[in-house]
Amino acid sequence: MTRRGMTLIEMMIALSATLLLMAAVAQVFAVFGGAISGSRAVLDLDGRMRTAAWRLRTDLAGITARTVPGGEVAATEGYLEIIEGPATDVTDAAGLSTVAGVVSGDHDDVLLFTTRNSEAPFIGRAPTVSASAAALVDTFESTVAEVAWFARPTPGSSDPVTYTVYRRQLLVMGYIGADPFLEGENTVGWSSWAGYFNSPCDVSVRREGSLLFPNTLADLSRRESRFMHNVAGLTTSGFPFPFVAHQAASTSGTAEVLPAAIEGLVFDATSQRRGEDVVLSHVLGFDVRVFDPAVPVGLAAGGTPVAPGDPGFPGPAAVASGAYVDLGHGVTLNDLLPLVPAHFAGFGDPRSRLQAAGSSARRTYDTWSSHYEANGRDEDGDSLVDESLNGLDDDGNDLIDDAVEKETAPPYGFPLRGIEVRIRCYEPTSRQVRQITVRHTFVPH
Repeated sequence: MTRRGMTLIEMMIALSATLLLMAAVAQVFAVFGGAISGSRAVLDLDGRMRTAAWRLRTDLAGITARTVPGGEVAATEGYLEIIEGPATDVTDAAGLSTVAGVVSGDHDDVLLFTTRNSEAPFIGRAPTVSASAAALVDTFESTVAEVAWFARPTPGSSDPVTYTVYRRQLLVMGYIGADPFLEGENTVGWSSWAGYFNSPCDVSVRREGSLLFPNTLADLSRRESRFMHNVAGLTTSGFPFPFVAHQAASTSGTAEVLPAAIEGLVFDATSQRRGEDVVLSHVLGFDVRVFDPAVPVGLAAGGTPVAPGDPGFPGPAAVASGAYVDLGHGVTLNDLLPLVPAHFAGFGDPRSRLQAAGSSARRTYDTWSSHYEANGRDEDGDSLVDESLNGLDDDGNDLIDDAVEKETAPPYGFPLRGIEVRIRCYEPTSRQVRQITVRHTFVPH
């Protein structure tokens, strides 16, 4: 007898097979969809990293200061300052994240400098009536700016902990000619750095007592005039006026208290500037390195060149000399150059009073200023003032006004040939890590 249809069992088997096939197809589409989403996220991250690198290269190309420490204020060159935090790419003891095998690395460096761009002036804002909440805001332009690059922890980030890179731009104008910078009128609402930097104002200023004054390049050659270096407005003491990004403290003798959660940088949830200075998010590392021509370069497993601060160093004997390294890298011996000292191995000249040792050390490169030798102040605390220019043999070595008598000195007295900035980011969708490296040479070519 001829069967005209399918039995119930055969229909159930066919239906089950169809469902299994559809589930497999859906799974394939899900895999492809996830891969496409991950690829798009990685492409987006690559694009944002390229934009950040372009912005950094443009800033570095216009640096106004010669990288030969000890310049004259009269030269009106501005400054370059590099602050090396305690974290490195090879330390896990400084609170680095190792969740899911991802290590954040060196993330606590700070890069500050003055830069010039004659082709596309820097644009910023400033109140034009008063510093009150009802102030009008106008737009200003300048070919010179004071720029700060740094990373701060991203609140709530985990698996792994990430950071946000900021770029703070302040116009160097010297004279504004409008409220609230007219004489006697710049105290209104701006008696603290927190009030100023949280406001919509992008002018580089220095604080003298309770007053804020616009900076020139000559002013910025002095550490006490720079961004977040003199929060108390000290005019007769305070040397060496350290950068306060890594300090959560009130300033003694004043009513100003910088919020502990932001440790000296005013980019919190209540700031009018929230989000305006963000360059990159999901950052694992922001590492600023300097070129030291005397450090040894070895070969790690597989023939990979490694320098001080890289995983795998020291490895075998040195095969070359000269590399980009962290300030205070600590490697002084180079068999290839036994008579040439490493330029940036230690914590710097103690006369700078910026040197420090220990796990929390923050080493500093600064183009410095020679005005400390003739400013009428006792920077070294020996009860003598400007002894290197007083015409006397103050140290009893039969030499008058020799270099030993100087009250201060740059933390590192060597010229800086070049810097390298490594920015490492994490893409959470694909869980991939991307790194971009920006190098800039100060050697004429």
